[in-house]
Amino acid sequence: MTRRPGAPPRRGSDRELLPFQLLMGVTAGGIGGIVTVLGELRDELGFSGAGIGIMVASGFVAAFVSQVTLARLADVGHSRIMATAGIALSAAAMGMMVFAVDLPVWILSRAALGFAGGLILPGVRRAASVHDPVRAGENLGRMVVAETTGFIFGPSLTALLVWLGGIRLPFAVFAVAMLAFLPVAVRLPADRGLLDRSGRATSFDLLRGRRLQGALVIVGGYFMMIGAWEAVLPVMFADRGAGAAATGIAFTMVALPIMLVGTRAGRLADRVGPVRVTMTGLVTVSLSTMTLGVIGGVIPIVVVMTLVGFADGYGFTAAHAVVARAVTEQRQAAALGLMGAAEVAGAAIAALPAAWMYDSLGSGPTWAAVGLAVLVLVLAGRLRIRGTVPASGPDAPQAKRPSE
Repeated sequence: MTRRPGAPPRRGSDRELLPFQLLMGVTAGGIGGIVTVLGELRDELGFSGAGIGIMVASGFVAAFVSQVTLARLADVGHSRIMATAGIALSAAAMGMMVFAVDLPVWILSRAALGFAGGLILPGVRRAASVHDPVRAGENLGRMVVAETTGFIFGPSLTALLVWLGGIRLPFAVFAVAMLAFLPVAVRLPADRGLLDRSGRATSFDLLRGRRLQGALVIVGGYFMMIGAWEAVLPVMFADRGAGAAATGIAFTMVALPIMLVGTRAGRLADRVGPVRVTMTGLVTVSLSTMTLGVIGGVIPIVVVMTLVGFADGYGFTAAHAVVARAVTEQRQAAALGLMGAAEVAGAAIAALPAAWMYDSLGSGPTWAAVGLAVLVLVLAGRLRIRGTVPASGPDAPQAKRPSE
């Protein structure tokens, strides 16, 4: 395997990842901010719980489509163009939300925002995974930290803006922020890794690999919980008398631990193996999710969400490394794009049924079903990985080190 002509040295300063971290944080902040106002959108505009579920699912479906069809373009060197287009589309989607009244317009604008995120994320994650392959888990952990930092400040800022100027003000502020961030996207550093020169038209050939199949099942199962959280928790909090501020605090408290441990979790995954770290974290997450249906009030749920955040920080961060090491360096964006598609597919699959279950059956059956589904899929993915070897990273066969 040879490097392309004129490629820079493999190991570089971590500061080179900073623009990608900023891009990840801004993207996550805009998407995370919407979660804060879902309960108030339902009450102020008269949407049903099912309508909120459809709106949430539309964003996940659009992100799925963009990542499945376009992520591979980052592997051939188009990350910068994709990021610029994604930021511009995000600004337009936020602008639509400033004036949207009817549910179909909200669904369209949320779908546009999801599609934009699908353009941005695969190239950003690829940049981290190829920056220094021996430390892929650690560098992908830095992206997770950036993403969760966005989710921390996005909901918190949104809650403050709602308090200052109502539910429309946050979208106007985010639209302006996205436009202001365009120069950073335009000037992203050049790709450091091996590029895919095969001319492949799709990423689907990667799905033949058992190790990647298992990794995607794990990620998709985990994101069923995320979809249920986004569709149900804001409405459940509103039903219990909590507004946008409490919802913002709750999602901040689950994201804060991930920000604190993300880089350390990636470093641990590099040292002991990402599969082991992933399983420990996500099994804990699935079992904890089942308790949400039997906990009363709001503050106790926030406490459990905080504890879940620590398990998330290890399990989900390590899952990035499982996916990255399942394929060769030239196919990183394609694989990580499929991971993003698995994320949004899992979330979309769960969002509408979870919203329906909560409306019809209440919180107990909803969270029991969600937690069980996550647990089953995480374990099924681990069984699929068993007996396979990584395709890249320090534990790949060509590195002459023991595989997991």
